[in-house]
Amino acid sequence: MKIVSIEPFSIDGPVSDLCYVKVQTDEGIAGYGECSLPGKPNGVAGAIRDLERLLLEADPTDSEWCWQRAYRHGYWRGGPILTSAMSGVDVALWDIRGKLVDQPIYKLLGGAVRKRIRLYANLGLSEDPEVFRQRTRAALALGYRTVKIYPLPPVGSVVDKQALASVVACCEAMREELGDRDFALDFHGKLTAAGAIAMEAAVRHTNPLWIEEPVAAESPAELRRCVEHFTVPIAVGERLFTRWGFRPILDEQLAGIIQPDVSNAGGITELSKLAAMAETYGVAFNPHNPNGPLQVLASLHLAASAQAFAMLEHRHEFHDAFARIAAPVVAVEDDGCCGLPPGPGLGGTPCPREPGQPIRGKIHESFRRDGGIDDW
Repeated sequence: MKIVSIEPFSIDGPVSDLCYVKVQTDEGIAGYGECSLPGKPNGVAGAIRDLERLLLEADPTDSEWCWQRAYRHGYWRGGPILTSAMSGVDVALWDIRGKLVDQPIYKLLGGAVRKRIRLYANLGLSEDPEVFRQRTRAALALGYRTVKIYPLPPVGSVVDKQALASVVACCEAMREELGDRDFALDFHGKLTAAGAIAMEAAVRHTNPLWIEEPVAAESPAELRRCVEHFTVPIAVGERLFTRWGFRPILDEQLAGIIQPDVSNAGGITELSKLAAMAETYGVAFNPHNPNGPLQVLASLHLAASAQAFAMLEHRHEFHDAFARIAAPVVAVEDDGCCGLPPGPGLGGTPCPREPGQPIRGKIHESFRRDGGIDDW
């Protein structure tokens, strides 16, 4: 069996653009993967076309060889665009392997270590406690037991009392609404260490399950300062790539939860290794999972087979939109979990699409009150 073509394609998703790849073999079996990097679909598509030159005629079942060649050849390696392209291709190769033996991918990773996969609802961004209350009620009604919010307003290098009060109000509303259930916070790497320390101290009494990306991913010294002052666990990793990106986080014990993205950090080949590293270092493995339906399926296969897995991020409000993109669409059940992912292979296929549709999805941005550029 040989790879005869690798084709990228992008579509508009319900929140942002989504990028996919199809790997076709000479025996008629095709594999699909998601490599969504919102705001950068053309860059990822171009990187996939470059990877095709390296991987044509390769045996698709040699996914490790393909991964190493894609990563090491061409001299330039790593970074979000190249690693996202590699990730989508890698997931597609695992999809092919599963289809060849008529088994779901998690069976090829050693089988399932659990029967149910815990999900938490991503409730999105707001600065309004009442908006989060309404979203929380809707998520609980669907069956979720845990949710995550993004309550941080645009901030500069100094966090003022107004910003602190706004976030505290949102967290207190969540605790009141949830009772003894859990919520997590995501600060999107927007704060300085000083700002993050002040914010964590201000919300600590509401007992968040974790604080995600309190400072920028490329700032390990600031993350170290957070570790020294926080009591709330720290989660990081959605903007880190490959095991080399996570190594200092684990070696220096800078997080209690790592969140690599199967569509960006190296695919199933690499995330299975990161899951083993998480187990070795005694941290939780919670894949980042906010984009499209094929990303959900790939993440579920890893969740099923990883001992260090705790819970998976899940977009609950876009089932109808996702059903127009790929099938099947995974839904939460009454216990806050879902079952093991289907097969064979990835267990999902993109729905028919119109070729050449332009991508019109906006690039997400954030501006401070004075008109300055904020991190998104």
